[in-house]
Amino acid sequence: MRIVYDVPGHVPGLRAVSVVRGGRSSEPVLVVRLAEDGPSGNGESAGRPAEAGFPAINSERVRARDAAVRAHEAAHLSTLGPYAASAVLYDTVATPDGPAAVGGRIAVDLAEVPGDPEATLRKARVILAAAGAPGDPSAADARVAAEAYRLMAKAVAELSVDERA
Repeated sequence: MRIVYDVPGHVPGLRAVSVVRGGRSSEPVLVVRLAEDGPSGNGESAGRPAEAGFPAINSERVRARDAAVRAHEAAHLSTLGPYAASAVLYDTVATPDGPAAVGGRIAVDLAEVPGDPEATLRKARVILAAAGAPGDPSAADARVAAEAYRLMAKAVAELSVDERA
């Protein structure tokens, strides 16, 4: 299932006000329309009414979230090196100042190095370090770290078997 936020998602102070199901492909899409809790709690912020059906956006919070997301993903990418299987893919929202990142992801090559458990072990260690590189790992980062740890354990087991042979 894909989740699409109508306006800035993942920004503190925003709450879901309606949910619509839609989508043409076989993949279900959940569209969440958001409104900002302002002084009146009705989608207005800082005394400014929502324009054109969209809530007023606290640009400072959105810019801070954008900077945090980009720094988080850059830390992963710089540590992953050749094991990044994609560029950073950002989830963005439209703001008056242009698109802002509210989330991001990088595909990671978690495949074993065929016939070379030592290289697999080195690769898994790099991926494990990259998963924790930002210092504030997400749940997805923890899943990648767990998979890297599994890859490390398998490589160590293969190396142990090779040494006994």
